Amino acid sequence: MKSLVCTSFGTAPSMAIEERPKPLPRPGYTLIKMHAATVNQLSGQIRRGLFNKATAPLVLSNDGAGTVEGSDLFQPGTRVAIYGGGQLGITEDGLQQEYVSVKNSHVFELPDTISLDEGAALPINYVTAYQALTRVGRIEPGQTVLISGAAGAVGHALIQLSRALGARPVAVVSSPLKAEAARKSGAAAVVDLSTEILSDVVFSLTAGQGADLAFDPVGGSLLKELIKSVRERGSVVSIGFAGGAEACLDLAEVVIHEKRLLGYDAWLETDEAVSSAFSAIRAFIEKGVVRPVIDSAWKLEEHEEAYKRLASRQAIGTILLKA
Repeated sequence: MKSLVCTSFGTAPSMAIEERPKPLPRPGYTLIKMHAATVNQLSGQIRRGLFNKATAPLVLSNDGAGTVEGSDLFQPGTRVAIYGGGQLGITEDGLQQEYVSVKNSHVFELPDTISLDEGAALPINYVTAYQALTRVGRIEPGQTVLISGAAGAVGHALIQLSRALGARPVAVVSSPLKAEAARKSGAAAVVDLSTEILSDVVFSLTAGQGADLAFDPVGGSLLKELIKSVRERGSVVSIGFAGGAEACLDLAEVVIHEKRLLGYDAWLETDEAVSSAFSAIRAFIEKGVVRPVIDSAWKLEEHEEAYKRLASRQAIGTILLKA
């Protein structure tokens, strides 16, 4: 079978397609013919050598979708999504290959109402969004929530799920094109940082009070502005750092107004929590209120173009690699 292997990490990473033996069925695992694996921020960071728990050579990607070939839990032909958590594509080979053998607890049957492409975009993006909103942010109906990186895969999931949970999502983007994408995702309002000041717009939308919560996959310098834009005793949930891992905070904003900065890490999720989250997400899909968006799909042989697309930060939705 074909496997896309990252043979060295760094500023000029090396990747090559290798022929490897097809995995064999085994108890407690599901053998899956891959349809598509994601190219996400985590795999991009690992490729660049920014994640010290990963070692080369390594097959990247910790989520995707495919069809079951053999399993002691699922029938052959079942369409499934794969949630790789903190293992697949990080401490063990991931999903950018033709076949994979995955623990049953990390495999979830897909609803008939979505395609395999859409299913590949579900696991990490939507479980991350759902858990950040509910477990960490403790979102409540009627709240106004800011969502940075709103045109990206996690941002799209945050918009859709916050609406499904009864909140009012305000998208934070960096261009008119991304603003339009955020509106299509269901944002109640959009702040375009290329022409607008975040806090000014947010205070005008909330009668000067500020947003109740903010969810931030971007990080970097934007974090300071998000903290400024939430209300007294409001919270910012930091999900990632696509825009930089270091931020300068105004401690007066935090101390005087008792604002909270919280972190979310998918690695800390238990199998039971992921299963519960996926059940909730599946119910939203079946109601027609949640649906992933695909930016682009590439062949394994086109992996460099896929990672260039990721690095451009222009992607609208999820980037896929197909064997």
